[in-house]
Amino acid sequence: MITTISRWGNSLGIRIPKGALDDVQLREGDVVDVVSRDGGIVLLPRNDEASLDELIALITPDNLHAEQLSTVVGAERW
Repeated sequence: MITTISRWGNSLGIRIPKGALDDVQLREGDVVDVVSRDGGIVLLPRNDEASLDELIALITPDNLHAEQLSTVVGAERW
């Protein structure tokens, strides 16, 4: 199937033919990963929940905060 890259605001996008979406069971609103692979672009279906490994991979020194320990309140004990 052939399609054309078009401008959408400040971005570029493509329209994916219905037949291709039906073949891989994707629908409007589904979340996909866009991956560059071997000189091409691959769309990989995703579920709404990231795995723990994916979340940990997003931790960087810039977004890692110090431990937040609060004082004991009421009957709480650590």
